[in-house]
Amino acid sequence: MARFDQGLRFDSGVRFDEPEAPPASPKKRMAKVKLELENKNPQEVLTASSNHIAAMASPEGVALFATPDPTVLAYKVPHDALAAGLALVATLEGQLTAARAAVPPLVADLKAAMRERATYVEATTDGDPTKIPVSGFSVASGPTTIGPLLRPEGLKAGMDAHPGAVKLSCDPVRGAVTYIWGVREHLDGTAWMSGKVGTKSREVITGLTGGKEYAFRVAAVGAAGQSPWSDEAVCRAP
Repeated sequence: MARFDQGLRFDSGVRFDEPEAPPASPKKRMAKVKLELENKNPQEVLTASSNHIAAMASPEGVALFATPDPTVLAYKVPHDALAAGLALVATLEGQLTAARAAVPPLVADLKAAMRERATYVEATTDGDPTKIPVSGFSVASGPTTIGPLLRPEGLKAGMDAHPGAVKLSCDPVRGAVTYIWGVREHLDGTAWMSGKVGTKSREVITGLTGGKEYAFRVAAVGAAGQSPWSDEAVCRAP
């Protein structure tokens, strides 16, 4: 059998007496800053920024971070802007809370004034449904018959800010045009005196003697005449 030389060589070319190459050293892993800003609310962001500013201003921070980027002044711009914004929000929230607390008594005062005005409109128009809308008020559904006036309820008496003056108020009486306020010393057998006559269901009685207790009452007057007197309310004059 014939044999053929193919001229192949199975030589890696590596000499056994050559030294092996040293293994490559692993790359050093660079640490990252942990911010987690997406999980922080505005106040937490400002607090984290304040801590960062304080740390950078320490001797160690100044020595290590000599040329901060952004610069100290440039970084303070958005930091101070957020601080001012949060302070404004806190101020406005406080004002809003106070304003909301003030609204209910303001609503109550206006409702009382509107009821008094409605009573005046009814009395002035004699309950004419064609005239009541001129006032801007609507006409209640169904006819209303006004008989004898009911006596005023809810009479209250309290000291006024001025000496010798007492504030009075009662619930408005439907159909009333005026209110008569009575006053006397809070003693048995003392005669009643007419204090004031007015169109509102609140009044201030003046000229009283400071330190004395007085009794007060009120009656409503309208087209149907005078109502019965209210229950008494007692108050010491300032």
